[in-house]
Amino acid sequence: MRGMIEMAAIQTRLLPEEEQAVLRVLREGKTLSTGPEGAAFEKEFGEFIGCGDAVAVCNATAGLELCAVISGLKKGDEVILPAHTFVSSAVPFGRTGATLKWADIDPDTRLISAKTIEPLITSRTRMVVVVHLYGLCADMDPIMELARKHRLVVVEDCAQAPGAHYRGRRVGSLGDFACFSFHTQKNITTLGEGGMMTLKDKQNGTLARRLRWMGNWPFEEKRENYWKPAMGNIVEPAPGLWPSNYCMAEPNCAVGRLLIKRLDAINASRQAQAKKIKGLLADIPELSFQKINDGCEHVFHLMSARFDGTKDGKRRDDLIKLLHEKYSLKCIVQYWPLYRSELFSKFGFGKAEVPNTDQFFDNMISFPWWSDMGNELLEDMAERIRDAVGELRES
Repeated sequence: MRGMIEMAAIQTRLLPEEEQAVLRVLREGKTLSTGPEGAAFEKEFGEFIGCGDAVAVCNATAGLELCAVISGLKKGDEVILPAHTFVSSAVPFGRTGATLKWADIDPDTRLISAKTIEPLITSRTRMVVVVHLYGLCADMDPIMELARKHRLVVVEDCAQAPGAHYRGRRVGSLGDFACFSFHTQKNITTLGEGGMMTLKDKQNGTLARRLRWMGNWPFEEKRENYWKPAMGNIVEPAPGLWPSNYCMAEPNCAVGRLLIKRLDAINASRQAQAKKIKGLLADIPELSFQKINDGCEHVFHLMSARFDGTKDGKRRDDLIKLLHEKYSLKCIVQYWPLYRSELFSKFGFGKAEVPNTDQFFDNMISFPWWSDMGNELLEDMAERIRDAVGELRES
């Protein structure tokens, strides 16, 4: 009996030296939060991305919250974003009272584009959130040109595409703000949680740090006695803004510093895996994978496809059921369009005109995927998929 193949809970395992970095900080560090490891991680990550500044946060959602606050979003403003994405891409902006406008996706790349964004722009539009979903970078130049024309803030959600390039630049350096996730299911992880916010404007980086730790900030004036009135000041980050607590712990940052040094190698390995599995399935016309436009890099956070079995009267659900029950391959469906969910319906965002989104989601399938899948496993998985599709054709 074949063993079940299913999505790994951890996408990329830590190497021994990365595990040792955690022990070093625990044993030798003077603090476990907001210390030298965090400062070094921010500096090194910012240099890696090529952005104005980088601010470590507890997760990508916290980073997106800071983007919303720093941008000054408020009730009456409009934010354009895809509905086919993880919920964190939208909630931080909806929380401000702004109106969420759902943009459709391109049917081939499965990402939003300048073409799908432009019809939604009104005099109240303030921001566009571009999600580099599944690890594929969106076509950013036309989006940025459109944003400049209408004076819109652009936020890149890079949670699934760390390290990916667009025309020689890395994602996270293209928009006004960007956020990365180091959750356990991402290409790299910092002990299960963690995130990074990157910014074009260094002044916004300072503001993000003032917001990040409950307004705790050094006294700027010289004091006669270091203990008076207290060890640190508590400041208003900016006029009218309350601070939050979004700090990232020192052990997480220590691991992150090492992981960014091998991120390109991890992504290259995942690209080789993708080339292998897509090659093995290339003669199955029922399956189509994301189109990668010129200049856009894919780092394959996930391996998703669209299934079209209409010629044989079969649906995506028929394939998933057969793969699971007979071929021991557990595939999943991801990113329920947000407007279909209870949460967004309750807040008045339950309607959208996004036919490409609906068509893709209702026919999408996501195969088990993680770093360091060997050729033998990939060949086994491809064989199960080929056998199941062949059985559906004949049934």
